[in-house]
Amino acid sequence: MSGHVRSFQHDFSVIVGRNATKTALVIHRDVDPLELTYQQVAGLMDRYLAFFQHHGLKPGDVIFSLMPNTAETLILFLATLKGGYGLAPVPCTASRREVERWIRLVRPKLCCTTRLIREDIRAAVRSRMPTVEVETDGGFAWLPKEGLDGPLGDSPRLYLSTSGTTGEPKAMVLDGLRLWSSGHAFLRVHGALGSSLRFWNYLPMAYLGGLFNLGLIPLCAEGSVVIDEPFSGKTFLTFWPTVDRFSIDAVWLVPSIVKGLLAMARRGSDEECHRKGGRIHKAFLGTAPIDLATKQTFEETFGLRLLENFALSETTFFTTETPDNLDNRKEGSVGEVLPYADLKLVASQDQPTDQGREIRVKTPFLFLGYLDDEGRVQCPEDEEGYFPTGDLGYLDETNTLVITGRRRDIIKKGGYFVSLREIECLAEQHQGVEIAAAVRVPHRFYGESFVLYVKPRDAQGAGLVEDLSGFIHQNVVKYKWPEKIVVKGALPVTSTGKVQKHLLKEDNDA
Repeated sequence: MSGHVRSFQHDFSVIVGRNATKTALVIHRDVDPLELTYQQVAGLMDRYLAFFQHHGLKPGDVIFSLMPNTAETLILFLATLKGGYGLAPVPCTASRREVERWIRLVRPKLCCTTRLIREDIRAAVRSRMPTVEVETDGGFAWLPKEGLDGPLGDSPRLYLSTSGTTGEPKAMVLDGLRLWSSGHAFLRVHGALGSSLRFWNYLPMAYLGGLFNLGLIPLCAEGSVVIDEPFSGKTFLTFWPTVDRFSIDAVWLVPSIVKGLLAMARRGSDEECHRKGGRIHKAFLGTAPIDLATKQTFEETFGLRLLENFALSETTFFTTETPDNLDNRKEGSVGEVLPYADLKLVASQDQPTDQGREIRVKTPFLFLGYLDDEGRVQCPEDEEGYFPTGDLGYLDETNTLVITGRRRDIIKKGGYFVSLREIECLAEQHQGVEIAAAVRVPHRFYGESFVLYVKPRDAQGAGLVEDLSGFIHQNVVKYKWPEKIVVKGALPVTSTGKVQKHLLKEDNDA
């Protein structure tokens, strides 16, 4: 399969021509949801471009976005793709320190924000650049009445913040055309181009999940997307009613959502759960590890196939499950390598090969690199153009990738290698554990060991430490036992459900 980079301007123009009066965006509102057609979205993109020009921006300039999940935010992103601008979004919940650091890194020329943002943060932004407070009511009355009729740039950029494992933010620089092309290639593998699927966008639009997985991909499929506020605990209660209300037939799930829906399903009948799952035609899964048993239980409960994929923000997708390769599943498998990606597995002197080798990937849709404080963009490719993912794994005989852990999640305890991911998967098989995170800690005798943090399934978690200790002791050799087990009512996670281990380590150090 070709992995060439496509033209967003051309592709989107063709899509609008075929679907002018078809719904593209639905803005979730309790009363009277607002719908925008493809033709209306295209017109609003051009009005955004006129808005940029009115503020003295030129293609290549960076726009700072401090906005919630709204149609205004998504169409802003689409307009930057068409016009060749840079977009640097940050979460509405970001602290003043985070906002100021992000501004220093990406050097934007204009900020789009709303009155929902804290006044002290808006004031800090206003002191550094021109700032427009956008009305997010779906009316777009603040935009120029006429669209831009002029030259467009061809190098759109998306700047996203990533904390990595240290907690020190880095700025990833992504090529907007590569993102669009990656979505197109992914949909082709799944036979979903022109499929008119309706997705539900409940992932934050300050991250790739909200802008790419649930923003670009639905439109690339010539489908539609229901724009909602980011997922929270209350969404579990309204998940299936929302699917019914808006005729949603495609979802992008993350492990925390899968586990939450399973917990809610215990209150209903098998027949009711299958009826709910029957509404969904495509269910993709990704962003964080999930054990095979949970995945299979979800499928059995809802009669719904989960198609897991593996990607980094830096690479986008490079493996995926399809209905044709589900028989190749095993613990840790994440589907077959995509036709346009190439993997290289590299042994490391400080890692045991029986725990897998480091996965390096070459893809035409690789990000441009990390932005340093001096404004330089550097991509850590090796001499052959492969990006080191930091993940460990192996390819089986069916070209299925099996993830065995992260390089930083393999410790050497008294001369023995221990996979922290193995312990997490084991702990999550215990009936009292919802989420587990094994965190590396220094040890006077062994050199290093780990502490196991767990979030219980019930509110109390009474007796869980003793029960879980016995369970672990029965199932793994002694050197794999944790130094201690800590029960916490909540674990710090990212917007897509990944546990932030560096925060747990700080908690343990304290």
